[in-house]
Amino acid sequence: MRENKNVALHVICGDITNVELQGKKLILKVQEQFLYDMITAEENKNEIKKALLWQGLDLELEFIKMKKDSDLVDEDLAKLSAIGVKFRKV
Repeated sequence: MRENKNVALHVICGDITNVELQGKKLILKVQEQFLYDMITAEENKNEIKKALLWQGLDLELEFIKMKKDSDLVDEDLAKLSAIGVKFRKV
């Protein structure tokens, strides 16, 4: 990607550390909406695919937008409130 003047995409992909390889599928998981939007843009998906092919890797790509830890905490607090648990944020 860097050689093809896609420096921004190269840097963004460097920030993605939660990946899995399942057979011939490369799964990239991100929490940040900005990263997800960038890597799932059609032109960027194609560039990522080309970069993998250049390395000799013919993999299917899957992108997953994960919830942030703070979102999960807020969901848990809402569930506790719904069942009448009293608490206060510190």
